[in-house]
Amino acid sequence: MATGEPFTHEQLDRLNRARELAETRTGIHVSIRIGAVRGDVRLAAERILANLVNDAGRDAAVLILVSPGQRFVRIATTPAARKRISDSATGLAALTMASSFALGDLVGGLITGIRQLADAAGGAGGAAAGTLPPTQPSLAVSPTP
Repeated sequence: MATGEPFTHEQLDRLNRARELAETRTGIHVSIRIGAVRGDVRLAAERILANLVNDAGRDAAVLILVSPGQRFVRIATTPAARKRISDSATGLAALTMASSFALGDLVGGLITGIRQLADAAGGAGGAAAGTLPPTQPSLAVSPTP
């Protein structure tokens, strides 16, 4: 991996495969943001998530927000996704990811967390999935100061 690049191409491929598989299985859009966050983490996660969907009440989406430098992981869900993924399921996924992160495995932790969220949500037939803008990025890495 080149200096300054957070992930190798192989790691990005693994993350995108896990994310795409979860989206296909559940019909819930999964987005990952990695980088520093200013201010209240919960509010930042909710703001980012709101910008990813057309209609937060109808579109099922999950945001995994991670700041390794600030040592936090936050999972935000739209109301439509929350009907299928309980707070306890998001809490367990966050705890699992944080455990992997503590061992230095950012990619493995994210993949495991995505799988846990997809398992909690169940199949796509469980709820109607909304439509999302096709140009929205699903994985974004921001430089950490």
